[in-house]
Amino acid sequence: MAQPAIFNEALDARLVSGVVIHADKDRFKVLAGNRAYSSCLAASCLLTPREQDTVLAALLEDGTSVILSVLFRQEAPAHLRLPENSTFHCEKSLTLRSGSSLALQSAEALSLASEELDVSARAASAKILKVHTVCDTAELCCRALTSLGQTALSVFHSFTQCLGESRKMVEGTDETRCASSTLLAEENATVMSTNSLTLVKETSRTDAKLIQLG
Repeated sequence: MAQPAIFNEALDARLVSGVVIHADKDRFKVLAGNRAYSSCLAASCLLTPREQDTVLAALLEDGTSVILSVLFRQEAPAHLRLPENSTFHCEKSLTLRSGSSLALQSAEALSLASEELDVSARAASAKILKVHTVCDTAELCCRALTSLGQTALSVFHSFTQCLGESRKMVEGTDETRCASSTLLAEENATVMSTNSLTLVKETSRTDAKLIQLG
């Protein structure tokens, strides 16, 4: 009994160029000539294709279509696609430069590690719900400093403040606790209040050439 002949067509891998007619996450449809290929992205294709992009695709021996790169694109935002746990590595210096704005976003944590950190800006805005800072040495030079906080706690072993002019305004209650306190004024010291109460457990002493009450 005669066996029917089986024809096997051997496919050779080749490159084709086409236009993306449909893009859905990691699956794409590429129109090359009069045929449409269902394609996936190669690991080396970092730029995510968009519809109407001209791409270079590889047709493999098993019929799989893989997009290798985006050749041409109309003006549109670019999206770089990286696999999980990716790392940019440069042996020497690396610079990220933008002609307009540059944004860094992280869904979880953002970490900066460096021997030295230098930040310079004409204007800065920081909105932080909770911050924890540990510094061995801190130098702060400010022409104007504005701080708005509901709760502020500062602990210093030694604190020296040198100001040309200082003005303190407290709307509510102001309380100072210390082991010893000294107020030294080169000229005049004035305390004004609606009501004043001084409580001393042991000794209260006032020394002056002239004391006026009334």
